[in-house]
Amino acid sequence: MRSESAKDFWAKDDGETLLEHTLNVIRVTQHVCAALPFPRTERQYLIVLLEQLAVFHDLGKCASGFQAALRRKSSWGHRHEILSTALATLFNPQLEPQALFAILTHHRNLPAIGNEQEKCLPDNELPFEAGPAWQEMLEELRQNEVALRALIEALVDSRGLILPSLALDQLDCLGLPEAWLRRSYQPRMVDAVQRRRASLLRGLLMTSDHMASAGKNIVPKVLRLADFRRKIEQYELGDKPIRPFQERCGQLDGDIILKAPTGSGKTFAAGLWAIHNQTENGRLFYVLPHTASINAMSRTLQKWFPPETVGILHHRNVAFLFEMIEDDNPLERAKMARLRASLTREIYHPIRVCTPHQLLRVALRGRGWELGLAEFPNACFVFDEVHAYDPLLVGLTIATARWLKRMGANFLFASATLPAFLEQLLIEALGITSDHVITPNREKDGDRQICEKIRHRVEVRSGTLLESLPQIAHEISRSAESALIVCNHVATSQTVWRALREEYDLPAALLHARFNSRDRARIEGEITGREPPQVLVATQAVEVSLNLNYGKGYIEPAPADALGQRFGRINRQGALPPAPVVVFEQPSAGHLYDEVLTQRTVELLAHVGLLTEQTLTEVVNEIYENGYEGVSLADYESGLSHPAINHFENDLIAGTHRDWVEDIIADKQVEVLPFELLPEYQSLIKERRYLEAGLLFVPIRLRQHFKILREGTLRYDPQIREWVTTLRYSSDSGLDLAREIDYIL
Repeated sequence: MRSESAKDFWAKDDGETLLEHTLNVIRVTQHVCAALPFPRTERQYLIVLLEQLAVFHDLGKCASGFQAALRRKSSWGHRHEILSTALATLFNPQLEPQALFAILTHHRNLPAIGNEQEKCLPDNELPFEAGPAWQEMLEELRQNEVALRALIEALVDSRGLILPSLALDQLDCLGLPEAWLRRSYQPRMVDAVQRRRASLLRGLLMTSDHMASAGKNIVPKVLRLADFRRKIEQYELGDKPIRPFQERCGQLDGDIILKAPTGSGKTFAAGLWAIHNQTENGRLFYVLPHTASINAMSRTLQKWFPPETVGILHHRNVAFLFEMIEDDNPLERAKMARLRASLTREIYHPIRVCTPHQLLRVALRGRGWELGLAEFPNACFVFDEVHAYDPLLVGLTIATARWLKRMGANFLFASATLPAFLEQLLIEALGITSDHVITPNREKDGDRQICEKIRHRVEVRSGTLLESLPQIAHEISRSAESALIVCNHVATSQTVWRALREEYDLPAALLHARFNSRDRARIEGEITGREPPQVLVATQAVEVSLNLNYGKGYIEPAPADALGQRFGRINRQGALPPAPVVVFEQPSAGHLYDEVLTQRTVELLAHVGLLTEQTLTEVVNEIYENGYEGVSLADYESGLSHPAINHFENDLIAGTHRDWVEDIIADKQVEVLPFELLPEYQSLIKERRYLEAGLLFVPIRLRQHFKILREGTLRYDPQIREWVTTLRYSSDSGLDLAREIDYIL
């Protein structure tokens, strides 16, 4: 298709012109760069540079073949970024190689060496030897040369650029040495500083292009957290004074370790620390060990700060985002516009709630890792309940923290039950000084009541929770107290919940990890609301960030640090006399935790009775007195010394990503769609409500995935390209791996 006017060029199959889209990208680059956590002079330089990249990044779409394919809603078969890079070289020879590289790779990775599962630039289209593919692309561009020059003139007029008098017959190269474009050459032949800069520019251009495509031309403003201190104090304290340990957190510069009981105000103390340590445009990342606890923490932060500035990073949404960035198929771009808009809001919130895996995705150079180079510098990271990480994840997290320190980041590690050996590992690895380890001080009035408060009376009961269920139901029925029942396995929790409701007529709610995101958020809202259910049956999903306050507890055995988190959801504020908590000697199903640690915990608690915070700390330290040993020690050291993190700068290859999940998760999660929700999913997709459709999926372990696949209750649906299961799903009980609906796939 030959074009006579700059307005003839489309950017997408929805009719948006290339001129309109490019001007939108230019506007977005200004906002993105202005919000970077870099010195002002660097931000100003990047604004000018990214504007130029925006001008050139899509000019290859002017090729007649691309425009014809766009109007037919088909695929062109070539990569427009290659032509765009050549045009940038032709019309602005002063552009640095890193900038040209960003244009070239803003949708696709470098050509693959072997069987990399990536979307890559086709090697045969790169004009090293001016092959037939390149000649064909060039000829299609020349067919629209007059209109192309008119488009460039319209773009550069307001950018202060000078358009040289050059013809397209001089278009013969990318302006990039071949070393940039070969994975095997780049680390050896391109300086590490240049590779990192190319990656940063690539991330900024990808993001700006993505946001403009989504119709989002303004990046949420990075807040000055100190402006909200009075509001936070009023919400958290009311008329109560700040406790001394909280005030101390808000006065310290740099990294700290905070050890305080559940319910004593650790989150507020972490907020004061972040307010004190924030730099200009610095982000705040609140990191939690479990996805299930993210929603609750985001609700808290949205009460502190404007809700539109607080975002959640879920793995499924992140995966969708980067798939869309890489996929420039016109057929996909239009139908995914709403998804892109929603994900953009999540990615660019200046306050983020996430799991450590989303940080590791960047440190291990997973898809979209380049964005971390723009957001992590000088950020504040709060790691809540780091004791709950497995040894490998602890090692990887500490290694990542050391890497982030080189970018000026600061860290707060908070826990109610941090073992002494883990505290020492953090101190040694990050150089945290003793005066930056904060605990409530019993010598000071505001802290003394925390230290001396006795919230629980512990009873160790023989047998298992399931065996004791009739007695538990009887005790709950005759008491006006609310009760929390914590099970180690989802299947056990479902059995207990059904029995309480069907056999004992008790109004119980259920919370575990095999609910979809939509139902889990609803249940969390109900159990943390003004009228929570009298009985809550749950798994480890209650251990972090949920502000619960039950009157008594029945708990399956676990190591002391995990039990401490469960205890923290019972008589949370200590406003009542010591609450009865029953810990059972044996689990109802197989051992989820280390059997030796669990048994030792039960033995020690059997002699405790009234449980003080000091006693709980002593039990934790006693069971972990030898720290990591054997396989656990090997896993920790493997994570701490991971080469991809420790040699990040030297080993990175710009324009590529790694399969990072394999490095850190032995038993990965897979998301499946219950067959009962398939019609709703298809309806939401038809309405382009993609994020809402994504909330219907249920996470299961990879080993469970293989098991139900063998049993015939799971299949891959090629139409929706998702796994669908006929296992029974209920919004009240979640996915039941033992029950199937009356349908055969």
